[in-house]
Amino acid sequence: MLADLGKQIDQGKSDEAIIAYFIEKYGNTVLAAPPASGFNLTAWVTPFVALAIGTLVAIYFVRRFRAQWAGAATTSPDLAKYQDKVEEELKKFTPED
Repeated sequence: MLADLGKQIDQGKSDEAIIAYFIEKYGNTVLAAPPASGFNLTAWVTPFVALAIGTLVAIYFVRRFRAQWAGAATTSPDLAKYQDKVEEELKKFTPED
């Protein structure tokens, strides 16, 4: 490829002509980034779509588990019984100096 590039430069071809020559000879794989058209457009769009889907899934699970955690903390009858005992003990408690 370097030899071909040297020949193209020696012939005085423009950058666009050299790129077109390499695309014709080797295909779009010689480009650093695929052109944003046709099927190659998926290479540009897919990362953003995957990021959006991942964000939505993460938000869904965070909301779902946060609701379960909040519900579990407030509906425990055993804790209410112990809370009453703690309150009674605190009323009887006299700190020693």
